Formats: sequence, C-alpha cells, structure tokens
Amino acid sequence: MSCRLLVLIALPAALSLSAQAQSTDPNPAHDSSVFLGNHRPKESKNKTPTSRSVTGKVVDGAGQPLQGALVTLTDPKNNENLTFITKKDGRYNFDDLSFTVDYQLQARYQDTVSPATKLSQYDHSPKLVRILEVSSNAATATSAESKKEAPEPKQ
Repeated sequence: MSCRLLVLIALPAALSLSAQAQSTDPNPAHDSSVFLGNHRPKESKNKTPTSRSVTGKVVDGAGQPLQGALVTLTDPKNNENLTFITKKDGRYNFDDLSFTVDYQLQARYQDTVSPATKLSQYDHSPKLVRILEVSSNAATATSAESKKEAPEPKQ
C-alpha cells in the first residue's frame, strides 16, 4: 500500500519536471513558432477584392425559375457581350468583372425580355445578386416605357 502511495505522489512531480524540460529545449533546430491550441495569430481580413461577380436567378411572372433563359451582360463602353444560358434552377453567374465599368444585365426567354438592370461602378460590393423577372408583364412594361420616349404622331 505504501508503495502505491509513493507512486501517486511521485507521478505529478515527474510530469511537472517533464513539462519544464520541454519548455526549455536546448535544441535551436526546433521551431519556436509552433502554436498549440487556439492561440494562433489573427489573419488579416482586410484583403480588398480585385474583381466582382454577379449571380442570380431568372424567374417567370409567378416566381418559378426558368431553364434555358439567355442572360446577357453588356459592357457599353466596348459593346462587348457575355451570355449565360440558365440551367434547371434558373441560376446564372458572371465572374471577374471590373469595378470600374457600368454593366447592363438583361434576360431573354422565348419571346419575352426582362427590363435592363444596370450594375453601377459605384457599387463596391464584390458579390452582387440580381433576380431577373421575364414575363409578359415585364415585356409590356418595357414596350410602354419605349412608347413614352417617342411621342405618337397625331393624325
């Protein structure tokens, strides 16, 4: 019994000596920048993005996603167009867009067109989300706006 008691008393002392020996490692080859636990240095989260993206969904007048809709992203300065064909869930995605360009976004499905949406260069969000509604009402609204611009001739 006294032998067991001696082991229980000596064991914590041996562990503390072992911990002290590890903390004063005389070997200079060991890396002192090893982090144990959750005491890692904080990473800088101030990385400014160099490009932006726009994602979204093309839906009909009832809000149902449209497969096979053509989403066109236009750069009016260069008159360059990028086109994306939506999949079953109606989603589209354009990556690596410049922050210094005003883009125009529009969806087309069969014979209907969504109203044009402008992506401003002054919107500094790196991830833009736009829902484009393609319906007969949207096409009617677009044609009504074009009629307002050009007055009808009097008869």
